[in-house]
Amino acid sequence: WILGLGPSLGLVRVPGIGLVYTELASGVPHIFSHFITNLPAIHSVVVFVCVKNLPVYTVPEEERFLVKRIGPKNFHMFRCVARYGYRDLHKKDDDFEKRLFESLFLFVRLESMMEGCSDSDDYSICGSQQQQPKDGNGNENESRNLSTFDTFDSVESVIAPTKRTSHTVSGSSRMSGGVDEVEFINRCRDAGVVHIMGNTMIRARREARFYKRIAIDYLYAFLRKICR
Repeated sequence: WILGLGPSLGLVRVPGIGLVYTELASGVPHIFSHFITNLPAIHSVVVFVCVKNLPVYTVPEEERFLVKRIGPKNFHMFRCVARYGYRDLHKKDDDFEKRLFESLFLFVRLESMMEGCSDSDDYSICGSQQQQPKDGNGNENESRNLSTFDTFDSVESVIAPTKRTSHTVSGSSRMSGGVDEVEFINRCRDAGVVHIMGNTMIRARREARFYKRIAIDYLYAFLRKICR
């Protein structure tokens, strides 16, 4: 439903970055929908942060954060999954925030580079599909008029630099777009970072049995507070 809200998400985008913490690795947390319903304003950059404990000994630092984009670029919305092993020490301090933004900047740069490389691959594939005509014996037809080849060579010599120039301009524009987005995120970071956290409440239904209400309302709530 976020994609159906439009470029401005139907909200007032204020300067700054909002880190929305959630337990969901996919989808939109209820705290976010509750937040924008009661306060129709959100930060210019929104990052959904999910901390996951994996059943492995440890997760390397370079593989700690997994970042992906939500919606088009003008939404400036991302999802970041912080992965930890059962021997890793997790603290939500300044170092955690610093490494999170480093991973976010790296993702934006790599995304712009991959878009430029994909355009380069399309251009090289189109160029490699050009073949010379062959005769009935499978040999290249050399009985063409030399003036025809001279004409083709002269035309290709004019067209090829134009294609290379346009491709270079397109690639540089994509790279500059990635740099502009990094600068935009940096400006929003300087404006302020807000951590938005929700508290999930689980209650048994009123018509539930007495022992089930005791187990869910009291026992589960107690275990949830003391367990990791």
